[in-house]
Amino acid sequence: MKTINLKTLKNQHKSILTGLCVATLLFTSCNNNDDNLSESSISEEEASEAIIMAVSPETGGLIEMTTETITIVEGSSSDYSKTSLSNSDFDYVCGETYGTSFARSHDSGNYSYNINYVWSWTVYCTDDNSPTNFSFDLNASSSYDSPKMSSDDTTNGTLVVSGLDDLETEYLVNQTYSRSGTQISSVRNQNTFTSSLNFNTTNLKVLKANHNITSGSISVAFNGQVSNGNVYDYSGTIVFNGNQTATLTMGSGNTYNFAW
Repeated sequence: MKTINLKTLKNQHKSILTGLCVATLLFTSCNNNDDNLSESSISEEEASEAIIMAVSPETGGLIEMTTETITIVEGSSSDYSKTSLSNSDFDYVCGETYGTSFARSHDSGNYSYNINYVWSWTVYCTDDNSPTNFSFDLNASSSYDSPKMSSDDTTNGTLVVSGLDDLETEYLVNQTYSRSGTQISSVRNQNTFTSSLNFNTTNLKVLKANHNITSGSISVAFNGQVSNGNVYDYSGTIVFNGNQTATLTMGSGNTYNFAW
């Protein structure tokens, strides 16, 4: 009959228990490291959502601000509601600088925003006083809520609107646009982070009939920082496809389609 040495058995049990403890500690440590990594990073998905929400009209983004610009262009120095730039009703004075401020808010249930605008603009004309372009400076403070993200931001921008001749069917808009603020994400890592977004548009074409963007592109740079100080940079390009749709292509090559 085989004899079992109790001392040896106890030592074996002790070795097994020690191994299990070490494995448990390692597993817990790895999990904690993974959690810390999640909490201290900004995923591309989160960055792309912040970019899209800064552009979407549903959250008062760049598209909505472009529409507000067009509304001012189509108005007059005292009433921003006219719909023609014909010489008979165009009463802006060439070379003069104008200004206004107003608030906008919207709530569709899933999306809501509040914006306070401060605008100034100058009208440039030909020698015969025909308007050629409007040059705008914009400052705004805003907030939005969406299913995937909420944000509080400040915005600065410059916009030039041309294509003013009545024979033209589209406006041409070129702009630079910076937006900085704090985002609370409901996607991926569900982070709270601060970000700075810089947009440069190239030849946005806006239909005069309904103010829809038919074509053009935006280059965008995202710089975000999480609570531990880690900084994450992303970049991308937005191309407008018409029919109120656009595609964001990130530097990684991943694409994100959105509509409004």
